This record gives sequence, structure tokens and C-alpha cells, in this order.
Amino acid sequence: MLCAGDARKWGQSPIDIDEQNAVPIKFPALIMSGHWSNDGKAKMQNTGKTVEITLQGKKAPATIHGGPLATDVYELSEVVFRWSSSSCKGAEHTLNGTWFTMEAQAIHFNKRYETIENCFNKNDGLAICSYFLQAYQVPAWDEHPSFSKITDDLHKITQCDSWTRLPPNCLCWMKQACQTPGYYTYLGSTTTCPFHECVTWIVFPEPVRISENQAQMFRMLCSKQGTCIKDNYREVQKLNGRVVYYVN
Repeated sequence: MLCAGDARKWGQSPIDIDEQNAVPIKFPALIMSGHWSNDGKAKMQNTGKTVEITLQGKKAPATIHGGPLATDVYELSEVVFRWSSSSCKGAEHTLNGTWFTMEAQAIHFNKRYETIENCFNKNDGLAICSYFLQAYQVPAWDEHPSFSKITDDLHKITQCDSWTRLPPNCLCWMKQACQTPGYYTYLGSTTTCPFHECVTWIVFPEPVRISENQAQMFRMLCSKQGTCIKDNYREVQKLNGRVVYYVN
């Protein structure tokens, strides 16, 4: 999809992350809080373009700070997913030119600007944590049990704008990727129109292993036009001189 002004944008996402050219750097610890607690509620919705998960109810907001985010605190707005019509590709970012089946993106806004709407025109407005999901042919009993907290209920939101409740700890599968040492970070954009260049990306390279069946459940969801949502990812963009850092 093209938007007005695309030709003037130079810091776009996603990108291919070349680990050989990533610059090692030291940052303070990256602290995530509240993303997989058992408090409050969780809601999953079919937006017609993707699956969106929000954490709600009486609980402290899920936040992230430290690392490349300096002293600012970012609050979780939603988690969205990207996929394609096959398991060979579908993630937006690539790693050394390698595709992954899906990508989950936890979108946080800088609390200094109070609302996410106020963040799109700020260079430090958003922090998006990216998680690769890789599908494998495995029997049903060997499916990722934590990710099943999401996929077991996808059949309830087949139609556009439908939604359902999930367990409040439905994002606990993120811990696997977060606990693996090292992540990549760079400055980029949102990956949906109008591609605001306001994002600090934090990409965890360790893929979360899911089953082919779990990936296929996302492809059964319907768009506003009533067709299956497929290929809702954006193609890799040019780096244009930006630096990708590796934090370990």
C-alpha cells in the first residue's frame, strides 16, 4: 500500500537485520513488567486486518523501560500479528535474509506524551517489541501450550470486528524469547499506513516455536470484505544508512 509522502520517508520498517553488520552496544537492562501477569482481563479482536490483543481491567499497565529507551517508560497499547498465506514467510522483519512464519508486535507508547495518538509525530513516540513465530509440523499434543491460550479461541473471532475474552496471562509465551540473551534495536517506522517514523524497534531473534495448525488458524480469519486475511505484512525496506545495534 502506498501513502502520500512515501517518497520522502527514509527511516522505514521493517528491515532485514544482518547480524554481521550489527553494532554491539551496552545498555542498561531492559525491563518488561505486567505483560504476562494473572491480573485483570485480556481481549482479542479481529480488526479485519489483523488480530489485536489488549490487556484491560483492574491491573497495573504493562510497561517497558531501560535498554535503548533511556529513562522513558512506555505503556503497552496492543499486540498485533503479521502472517502470510504460507508458513515460508509472513514475518515483517527478516534475520540474515531468513523469513519466519509470523511476527507478533507488542506496541508501546511513550507515557510522557499521555496517549498513543500524541506519539506518532514524536521520534521517540513508540517502542515496538518484535517476536518471531516459526511453524513446524508437529502433532496436536506437541503444540505450544502457552500460545494455545490465543489460538484455541481464534475460531470465536472468524468474522471481522468480532472479539472474545482471553486469560489475562495470554502473552506468557513472550517470556521464552525475552529470556534469551541478546536483542537487536534500531530506529524505524510503523508498518501500516501512513508509516510514521516514530518507533524504537526491539527485535528478539529467538523464534517462538508454534505448530503449523496454530499458524493456519490465523489464515482462517475474515477481512471486512469477507475473504481470508492473508499476506498482511509489509515488505522489507531499505536501511538508508541507519545503524542496527545488537544488545547483549
